Amino acid sequence: MLKKLHFDIGDMTLALTIWLCSLPIIGFVAIPLFGLRSAATIALAAFFVMMAICWGICGTQALKRYLHK
Repeated sequence: MLKKLHFDIGDMTLALTIWLCSLPIIGFVAIPLFGLRSAATIALAAFFVMMAICWGICGTQALKRYLHK
């Protein structure tokens, strides 16, 4: 099934790279303002949001490709 949908690992890698690059920004802003625990929560929430967006975009594109064949 996954082979038919043509999932591309590059999109997930891009989302992970963007998240990793946003961690210093989250750290520099959130740690002084809210503390370490809140900054970690914000970073974790950002991770899940980016993964959800990636899965949503990649999933809909793959579903469109699958349905149009």
